Amino acid sequence: MNIDSKKVEINTTAKSIYEFVSNFNNFSRLIPSQVEGWKSTEDTCSFKVGGFMQIELRMAEKIPYSKVVVAPDVSTASSLPFQLIVSMTEKNGYTDTMVSVKIEGNSMMLMMLKGKIKPALDTMVEQLKYFAENR
Repeated sequence: MNIDSKKVEINTTAKSIYEFVSNFNNFSRLIPSQVEGWKSTEDTCSFKVGGFMQIELRMAEKIPYSKVVVAPDVSTASSLPFQLIVSMTEKNGYTDTMVSVKIEGNSMMLMMLKGKIKPALDTMVEQLKYFAENR
């Protein structure tokens, strides 16, 4: 299942957005309040959601000025198979940006998660817009 945020126009270059989202140390400004215990390096991060579920992520793919893909660390046994994708397309003086989640699993569970994931993605892309335009 694919879940997409709204697409936003960010008044900066794709290079600037890429440099921000390709480093987990910057993500602490984008994460929702339900996230606890955030730890990061440039290429990995870990945190808890709702006080009980530990998540460990890594940068899986970086295509300069176009796309950044984040995936669970494969060494984590309890990983839910998903990808977080930040896509950016530079246009005349701004960059169209969207955050998506590609997730696999039980369709009933995915339908329940979609209602929680979509608002979180919209918040993330709005926070990205704010920080990218106010650096």
